[in-house]
Amino acid sequence: MSYIEELRKSRNKPQVAYQEFALHTRRGKDGLFCFFEGKDNAYYVPKIKQFTNNYHTIRCGGRENVLKVYELIKNHREYDKYKKAFFIDRDFNSPLPPHNPPIFETPCYSIENFYVSVEVFQEIIKNEFQLSEVSDQSYNICLNLFIQRQKEFHTSVLLFNAWYACLIEIKNITGEQTGVNLENKLPKGFINFTLESVASNYDVEKIQQTFPNAIEATEERLNQKLAEFSICEYHKVFRGKYEMQFLLTFIELILQDSIKSQRYLKNKIKFTFGEKINNEQAIKIFSAYAETPETLLKYLKEVTITI
Repeated sequence: MSYIEELRKSRNKPQVAYQEFALHTRRGKDGLFCFFEGKDNAYYVPKIKQFTNNYHTIRCGGRENVLKVYELIKNHREYDKYKKAFFIDRDFNSPLPPHNPPIFETPCYSIENFYVSVEVFQEIIKNEFQLSEVSDQSYNICLNLFIQRQKEFHTSVLLFNAWYACLIEIKNITGEQTGVNLENKLPKGFINFTLESVASNYDVEKIQQTFPNAIEATEERLNQKLAEFSICEYHKVFRGKYEMQFLLTFIELILQDSIKSQRYLKNKIKFTFGEKINNEQAIKIFSAYAETPETLLKYLKEVTITI
């Protein structure tokens, strides 16, 4: 491993985040110390600034790292006097029990799920595509296509989400690692996605072939999870990065259609950021339109009051 790779990896260690916090305090800094999983601060910071401009962002890595940093700090009573905020995604875990000091956990899978509702998409096409819901036919075309394709997408990814949720459940019960390291996007070839339709192209056997090191989820457990997920709010419960992948792929296809084939949209849509944006860019660009749960505002109010 190169020095650069080692440095990059070390930044995701909870001890490094803890030491960064300790260094801040030794230098006499005050304000709100905010601990994030990774680059989630792009979503949270605009909300934090509604309550305070005196804050410090500290990246910890993943969910487990934030929780480890939390324990490291909690075990040192000299840090009790500082204002601290901890932000984690729920993922497929059961809700955290109450903590003191409190931790904010997303009520959905992750922050990406705050970006993918129909209401958020309406904000995007009004403000970024500059389409009027009153006078532009393209507005209704985009909206109706989004609703139809998102419904098909959720049907298509139900099995994969249920399978992965089973693995997380087994891990939380047994302590055994899942044997799976998921990318930001669905495995290549699992989904066929066009403006005409979204359809799945995989089954349990293909999942197992793609992830040969995964721990085994029994057929009974998988069927139970499928039944549970079949009645949930998909865009909130399913893996957030895949939900964001749907949104960004759909936007890309809409822009391409308006520029090239014009099968659905007869006028070119102007989008400042080009035809393609990635997950990290989308979190920044669309943060003004993303949903803000009341639980987050309540949490920020609580952690910013004077100790």
